[in-house]
Amino acid sequence: MSTERPDAYRGDNLRDQLFVKVFTVARTSIGRTWNTRDVCSGYWRLYRNDRAGAWLELADGASYSLTPRRVHLVPAWVRFSCRNSRPIDHRYVHFDLIGLTASTVQRLFTKPLMVPEDAPAAALAAALDGRDRPDVAACRGKAAVLAALAAVLARLPAADAMRLASPGPVAPAVRHIEEQLGARLDNGKLAARCHFSEDHFVRIFRQRLGTTPAQYILERRVAAATQALAFGVDSIEQIAERLGFANRFHLTRMFTRRMGIPPAAFRRQVQV
Repeated sequence: MSTERPDAYRGDNLRDQLFVKVFTVARTSIGRTWNTRDVCSGYWRLYRNDRAGAWLELADGASYSLTPRRVHLVPAWVRFSCRNSRPIDHRYVHFDLIGLTASTVQRLFTKPLMVPEDAPAAALAAALDGRDRPDVAACRGKAAVLAALAAVLARLPAADAMRLASPGPVAPAVRHIEEQLGARLDNGKLAARCHFSEDHFVRIFRQRLGTTPAQYILERRVAAATQALAFGVDSIEQIAERLGFANRFHLTRMFTRRMGIPPAAFRRQVQV
């Protein structure tokens, strides 16, 4: 029997293939100006309020209360409207969860999630403070997000957990896509990074991530566009060029098809 240890750095042995990218960690007071209709983003939100009075109206007509002193996660791609009736101390984190396709998120996380009350995320989220230095705030925000995700994922049914497939052997391609979203990303070059033939790469990619490389790249480009519009100052033309769209009109067409509104209207939404 071989006693050789597995190579922990091989793509198919890595366990840490779910990455959190934090954009905003803040504490603010929200009032009626928080009321915004038809919000949908290519990034996640973590909310924690100190008292009652805010809720989300979901696309199916259901109402989701932001129970005070509890941590709530709003997954990417969930459509909702913000509702608020009085001033509330509001802590929030905007973040991206890299390693899950949009289709996987939409299948498994169709509505906001309330984190169990006894989870460590509750104390970590309560400690979020808008006066922290940016580096400290990012660490606090990421810690709260990871604790909340751990609590939620631990309670997923086994059948759903099986659908959270990691990139495994195509992880090098996924990382390259993330680092080079604006570049020309053809299957042959991505396959070479994984040491596969092109046909084998496309087959394994689809098995692991549930979508084709081309569709995954488009998903990530649209998600990155929502993030650039919400948190950056670049023009729509600059965002289109940086993310590999042919021009502003191509970005607008793909963005509107996915998000339901054009980029300019998305940018005008309140991002809290």
